[in-house]
Amino acid sequence: MRRARFTKRLTTTLAAVAVAASTALVAGCGSDTSSDSIVVASPQCAHCLSMSLLPDKMPGQDVTYQNFTKLSDLSTGLASGQINVGQIDYTALVSLISKGLPIVAISGQVNGGSDFVVSPKLGLNANDWPAFSAAAKKAKADGHPLKIASQFGTVQDIELRLELPMKGIDPNNDVEMTNVPYEGMGQALSNDSVDAAIPAQPFAAEIIDQKFAEHFTFPYDQAAGDLTNVVVVSKDYIAKQPDKVKAVAQGMSELIPYLKTPEGQQDWVGAIKKYTNVPQPAIDEAMTQLSPSVDMPFTQIKAIADAMYAQKLIAKPLTDAQLREHIDYSMLATATGQPSTELGDAQ
Repeated sequence: MRRARFTKRLTTTLAAVAVAASTALVAGCGSDTSSDSIVVASPQCAHCLSMSLLPDKMPGQDVTYQNFTKLSDLSTGLASGQINVGQIDYTALVSLISKGLPIVAISGQVNGGSDFVVSPKLGLNANDWPAFSAAAKKAKADGHPLKIASQFGTVQDIELRLELPMKGIDPNNDVEMTNVPYEGMGQALSNDSVDAAIPAQPFAAEIIDQKFAEHFTFPYDQAAGDLTNVVVVSKDYIAKQPDKVKAVAQGMSELIPYLKTPEGQQDWVGAIKKYTNVPQPAIDEAMTQLSPSVDMPFTQIKAIADAMYAQKLIAKPLTDAQLREHIDYSMLATATGQPSTELGDAQ
């Protein structure tokens, strides 16, 4: 019964993104993409806000940046043509592909930033999976399974659901996964509504800083690794404005190395402070866990797609060929001067 409730809630969460985008696509199929301006958008997470620095890496182009609190709103704007370039996570990409929407990934962005945290009351040391497993099995036997807060359908959610079985824990039976937005995880931990959580940064750093929970592990010991964010455009935009899309790929090839420099890190922190109310200590901690990269590792994308189908988040499995129709390495290869195989193409 618990798995059925989970599947229904999670399917609804992901479907909201795809339905909003597909509705906008129908409404905006005649939208004008001939404008010289390029509108770039991202959500308001620590990873994502580095996209606000992209306009500075595209000299000679008229580029504006927007940020959204809801991924569904961003996807709607992208599909309708009001947004030309969107930064989303890979689970959203897979969901949109599964719905047959003409979205194309053109660049990686920032990975990492997932932190599995646990209540201090569990008394666990970091990375002590045998102790966590023992605690989970005892709690289940006592009739009160450990509750883990996870924002269903996100990369963090999928990473943990892939990680737990590798440690001998069934995420659907040995623990109770609870759908909680990142913003509510700290409160859920503080009032003992949950025993653990899998937030993204900078929420994880805030939770730890406020002592609501302790770091347990980074959930990257699984097939999807630390893959997180991707930059996408519509097929219509590629067809009508190929030079603009090439300029975006070139901009990403300039932005990502810049984010790894001291100056780039400073500007990135400034963007997080500009668009959020996250305190400086939490931002500093979050930044150590983020990994800028333009690569789009195909095998890891496929692992995410397979996991989403296994969890009934998408209706049908996606083949390699279906995924490849929505991933374009060519412009990134030209921008970076690297062959597509070095950018993640498994062909």
